[in-house]
Amino acid sequence: MLSFAQPLTAAATELVIACLELASDAVVDQYATPQEWAEDYPRSARCFTPALARLTLRDLHAKLQLPETYVLTEYHWLLECLQGEMTVINDLLLPWLMERLHTLAVAQDRAYLSLPATSQDTTGFHIDVEVFIERYFWDTDVLMVAEVLSRLSAEAKLHLGLNDSLFGVVHGLAPHPDELVLQRVEDGEVS
Repeated sequence: MLSFAQPLTAAATELVIACLELASDAVVDQYATPQEWAEDYPRSARCFTPALARLTLRDLHAKLQLPETYVLTEYHWLLECLQGEMTVINDLLLPWLMERLHTLAVAQDRAYLSLPATSQDTTGFHIDVEVFIERYFWDTDVLMVAEVLSRLSAEAKLHLGLNDSLFGVVHGLAPHPDELVLQRVEDGEVS
């Protein structure tokens, strides 16, 4: 599993899995050029080629389904697939996903998920993407503007809890392979 601000419910997990699957397929199949990829995913495209994004998304997908917990790096948080794919899901109304969400949703999911009265109906289905991100994502520092980060003193960065590894992400540098390795949590400590 992947570490989020709050543990994912079964419905939230299903949404993340669907987004990772849709995005990993779309990133290569849908975008013929890096420019097309950059149009839809401008932040991600600064650091990830479509091929690297696909590999990274597939790794996230695999780790999400494991019983062990893995911590994402700043580069993983940068991938915009959840926002983009949840917007697509809102528009496409995928029957198979709606049926799964209808079965799995609990009270906690009502904060971001509106479901129709029955699993066969599509009227009233909506994912509030912003609420989902606020609930589950604890690391949005990657969205900081590079100029703002550069102006902060070392003390200010420490006070704000900003990681040194944030520099590369915010400035659009390609990740070093080590920066894409998901660290496993063992006994509450990252290994």
